[in-house]
Amino acid sequence: MESRAEWNKLNKRMVELYHQGEYNEATEVIDEILKKAESVFQEEHLDLALSLNNVAEVYKSIGDYAKAELFHQKALAIRQKMLESADPDIAVSLNNLGVLYREKGDFEKALTFHEHALDIRKKVFGDDHTEIANSLNNIALVEKFKGNGSKAANLYNKALEIRKKHLGHDHLDVASTLNNLGVLYNSQGNHRQSQHYHQQAMEIVLREYSQDHRITAIIKNNLASSLKSQGRYAEAENLYKEALAVKQHQFGQRSLQVSTLYIALSELYKRQGNLNAAEPLLKNALAINEELLGKNHPEVGSCIASLAALFKTQGKHSEAESLYKKALEITEENLGKNHPNVAASLNNLAVLFDSQGKHTEAEPLYKRALRIIEKVHGASHPNVASSMFNLAGLYRAQGNFSEAVTYYKRALEIREHAFGPEHKSVVVILRSLARLYSSLGQENEGKKYNSRARSIRAKLTPTQDI
Repeated sequence: MESRAEWNKLNKRMVELYHQGEYNEATEVIDEILKKAESVFQEEHLDLALSLNNVAEVYKSIGDYAKAELFHQKALAIRQKMLESADPDIAVSLNNLGVLYREKGDFEKALTFHEHALDIRKKVFGDDHTEIANSLNNIALVEKFKGNGSKAANLYNKALEIRKKHLGHDHLDVASTLNNLGVLYNSQGNHRQSQHYHQQAMEIVLREYSQDHRITAIIKNNLASSLKSQGRYAEAENLYKEALAVKQHQFGQRSLQVSTLYIALSELYKRQGNLNAAEPLLKNALAINEELLGKNHPEVGSCIASLAALFKTQGKHSEAESLYKKALEITEENLGKNHPNVAASLNNLAVLFDSQGKHTEAEPLYKRALRIIEKVHGASHPNVASSMFNLAGLYRAQGNFSEAVTYYKRALEIREHAFGPEHKSVVVILRSLARLYSSLGQENEGKKYNSRARSIRAKLTPTQDI
C-alpha cells in the first residue's frame, strides 16, 4: 500500500509539472514512476495504462515522439486487453495516438486512429453526443492540415451543432469550436469571417471568465492574428499585449506561453517594418525555448527560423543562412526527413538563396521541399501551389520560360481549386503570368491574365488586399 501511495504521489507530481509547463522537470520524475510501477503492478492494470498515457504526453511535450508513441501504444495495448472492444477509454488512447501522428505529420495514420475512436464512440454514445463532437473536432483539425478546408469546416460545424444542442449556446466547448473555425478561416485568408468567429467565442468566454483569464488570453491571441492579417495593427498589438500580460502573470516571465506571445508580437512588428522592436522579442523567445525545452527541440528550430527570416529582411544574409541551416538540422533530427516542417525549412533556405541570385543552390532545395509536400499532403494541396510558384519564379529568373509557365499554371490551378477562382492568392499568380507573357512579347496573352487579376482585385474588400 505504501508503494502504491508513493506511486500515486509521483504521478500527481508529474501531471502538475506538465500543466505548469515545466516539461523537463516532469520528465525527471518518469524514471521513478516506471521503476515504482514494477513493484506496484505485478501485472497489467488500468491505472498503469493511465499513467503510461500521461508519461507519453510528457514525452510528446518535449518533442520526443518516439518515446511518446511507445508509451501511448503500451497504454492502448493494456486497455484493449482488459476492456471491451468498444470501451470509451480505448477511444481516448486511439485519439491520443491520432494527435501524436498529426504532430509528426503523418496525417493518414492520424485520420485512421481518430476515425477508429469515432467509430467506438458512436457505438457507445450514438451519433448525437458531445463525445462525437470531440472526435469530429479532432478529425477536422487533421483535414485542415491536409488542406481540405471545406471538409474541415463541415466537421467543425457539425461539432458546433452538437455542442450547442447538448451544452447550450454559451458553453465553453462551443466557444472552443468557434475559435477553431476562426483559426481555420484565417488560414484560408477569410480574415473577416475569422474575426467574426473569434469575437463570438470571446463573448461566450467573457460571460464566464474575466478579461485576465488564461482562456480569454487564448481567444485574444487568435483574434489579434485575424486583425493583423487585415492590417489592423494597432488593435492587434493591444490584444497581443493584453494576452501577454495575462500569460506573464499566470506562468511567469520565462514560460513557453509567454514565448509564444513574444513571437506573435515580433511577427506583427516585422510586418510593420519595425525590425528593431521585433528582434529582441524573438531573441528572448529563443532563449526561453532553449532553456525550457533544450536546444534541439522542434519549437526551438521554429523560433530559430523566425529569427533567420528577420535577419534576411535586415539584409544579414550570412547570419540568416546559418540560422536557416540550424533550423533545418533540428527539424530533420526531431521530425524525420519527410515532415512538412522540413519542407518549410528547405523552402526558407531556398528563398534566401534565390533572393541572392544563387539559383543553382536554391533549385534542389525547392524540388526536395515540393516532393515532401506532395508526399505528405497530396498533389493538390495549397502548399504544393506555393512550392510550384517559387520554382516558377526561379525558372523565370534563369530564362527557362517554358518551365516557368508550366509551374505557374499548375500553381494557379491548385489555388483556384482550393480557394475559388476569385481568391486573393490567385491574383499573385495571374500577375506573374501576365508579366512573363509580356516579357516574351505575347502581349495579348499577358493582357488576358492582367485583366482577370484587375477584375478580382476590384471585388476584394480593403482587408482582402494583396
